[in-house]
Amino acid sequence: MGLCTMESVMFDLSKSRKLRKRGSLPELFHAFEGMLFHRRGLVDRRNRFSADLTGVNTDWPIQFHDIHGDNVALSHDKARARRADSFCKSICFSNRPIAINERVYLKFSQTSSSWSGVLRFGFTSLDPGSTQGPDLPRYACPDMTNKPGNWAKALGERYAAINNVLHFWYNRNGDVMFGINGEDIGLFFTGVATNTPLWALMDIYGNTIEIEFVKFEAPLLNNMLNRPSVSMPSEISAITSQMTAMTSETQPSTTVVQSNSLPIKYYTMTRFSLMQWHKLQGKNIQITDPSRTIANRTPEEFCNGYVFSSRPLKCGEKVVLQVLGIDRSYVGGLAVGFTTCSPDSVSQSELPDDADLLLDRMEYWVVNKDVYRSPEIGDELCFHLTNDGEVRYSRNNSKVATLMHVDRTLPLWIFFDIYGNIQKMRCLGVAPHQPPVPPRPRSTSYLTQGSPLSVALPRPERPVQPTNQNIANSHASTLQQRQLQEQHAASMVRSISVPSGVYVSSKSSPPVPPKSHSISTPTSPTENMIPENDISECTVCYEREVNSVLYKCGHVCMCFECAIHVKEKGALCPICRQTILDVIKIYKT
Repeated sequence: MGLCTMESVMFDLSKSRKLRKRGSLPELFHAFEGMLFHRRGLVDRRNRFSADLTGVNTDWPIQFHDIHGDNVALSHDKARARRADSFCKSICFSNRPIAINERVYLKFSQTSSSWSGVLRFGFTSLDPGSTQGPDLPRYACPDMTNKPGNWAKALGERYAAINNVLHFWYNRNGDVMFGINGEDIGLFFTGVATNTPLWALMDIYGNTIEIEFVKFEAPLLNNMLNRPSVSMPSEISAITSQMTAMTSETQPSTTVVQSNSLPIKYYTMTRFSLMQWHKLQGKNIQITDPSRTIANRTPEEFCNGYVFSSRPLKCGEKVVLQVLGIDRSYVGGLAVGFTTCSPDSVSQSELPDDADLLLDRMEYWVVNKDVYRSPEIGDELCFHLTNDGEVRYSRNNSKVATLMHVDRTLPLWIFFDIYGNIQKMRCLGVAPHQPPVPPRPRSTSYLTQGSPLSVALPRPERPVQPTNQNIANSHASTLQQRQLQEQHAASMVRSISVPSGVYVSSKSSPPVPPKSHSISTPTSPTENMIPENDISECTVCYEREVNSVLYKCGHVCMCFECAIHVKEKGALCPICRQTILDVIKIYKT
């Protein structure tokens, strides 16, 4: 089995209906070569593709392959595939392999609300021509994905609306990305083997009834400007050149990368200490300077851009980053986090593409994604770890926002994921945080006068010896003043807070302590009440206000409904990763 002999090939040739009709020598030779090729199991062709996967001829239109599931019906031009009956046996393929970074565009031509589930799509290294339609399994997931060489996943139901255009592609690292209606969404799944030709794999499942291969059409203006070989009259050429200049001035370029030495704008008075990036870094990051302060993500990638501080960040210190490069073709922004895990104990292969997966590790990890989504070249980002464990963030030394709370008793390394539209960043350094200086008063004329400022204080009077008459007068005066205070307090809309250690007395009588039925004094709001500015939206649903406390870590970060749900699921505190024993509801006053 597996041996290719001349007798077996000639026997196949003798049964070929096409050769019996034609019988020419060149055709016989090509038929013999093709059958010999298939007998070898497509090894030679796969080796050619492995040498250069980007060499696939992308000029050929992508159509559906003739091999498909039993319930799939193709249009005459093989651009549309429709599920005829039932909800299974609807697997179909592209007619040719898909090149690296080549985008496949699929339109949802028809959908239905009678079924559940939506389209499954991905890639396969199985040549559709080597199988038969009846031999295909019922479903792509999991019937095909459980076998090696097949990768697919279900699309989110919110994306599978009628007339939506899905596009997907894979890069050299085996990451499959996708987007909807021309907007890239991000990573779909990973782990695709790119050392072999890959065909697009689709399973017309559930609510998806008909899909169609479409060709991406850029705006007409771009098509005109990107075709210099087309001959046009001089008048049209002049107008086109003017429109090109106007477009280049009004629209930002897709990728912007500046030099390594932009001047500091917003922290010119800060004395920074050198903070180098640790030798542990993401697989898509390059450190481009000898001082190890500039991190640059690979242009073709958008994730796994981790950089770590070379030492733990101390409480009271701040780290300032400067944006040197952006790439507006990606969505998403910078992520920041803290960990007690020393970068020396982590290998590069353990860093995931999604920063949220770091929270599943045994060590203490906290991360906040998409902190900085609208970058500009030269922006300076400050991350301040306060003495109370609060992480504050500001952009260009302006408005300050609280990102998270961390355990300040532990050594904490700060790390960043240069993700999405952030391409290149420089660490300006670390410095102790200095609060801003309050503005001076407008009128300072009294400081320029010749005579110093003096305050006349009354002379202390001699203490009067208490007598029976003085004590009686004191009691009467105290009762009268207390009645006046009660009447005044009742007429006020808000209550008056009187410290319990203050006694009301006259000049000629000693202080008399208040009785037990005196006016109650509320406690200071900063002690037992949560300030209104600290109440923020829930970190889970981002809809309701935070109104619960997690026991026993004491963190306030979720609404009561989400906190109960998280506790019932057995999840941990999103801030300190401790077990949630109970949830206590709090109320605003």
